[in-house]
Amino acid sequence: MIRGLILCLIMLSAAAARAQDCYYYWVHQCIEVVDASQRQLKQFVLISPAVNYLSVDEGSQCSAAVSRQQAPLTPQLLAAFNDAASRIDACEAPLTELSARAFDKPHKATWHYNRSRKASPQKVVITVENAPIL
Repeated sequence: MIRGLILCLIMLSAAAARAQDCYYYWVHQCIEVVDASQRQLKQFVLISPAVNYLSVDEGSQCSAAVSRQQAPLTPQLLAAFNDAASRIDACEAPLTELSARAFDKPHKATWHYNRSRKASPQKVVITVENAPIL
């Protein structure tokens, strides 16, 4: 009986210490009005090169954990995205903040990432190659 109780306690403590998987990427968009009377817009999407992985404590929100980890890298991250944005007329003001798109399931992160990367005649996608990784 006592062994069973001890075994249960060990398993519960091991389960509580497990890590959670988070997947994230950074994205920012700038919009250029091509013809307002025709409602024609051109979208410029600045996006990190890939979906990245971060292991966080069980019970943590992925978005909050990524934000905490991102804080020390914010100057480098903003510099990389502002460098790419400076070559686009539609991106007039420098970025002062950039939030990550964070997910707890890899297929959701990949689906949203691929959807963001899909170019069209009205959408230009620019990969920010020198974005730091957490």
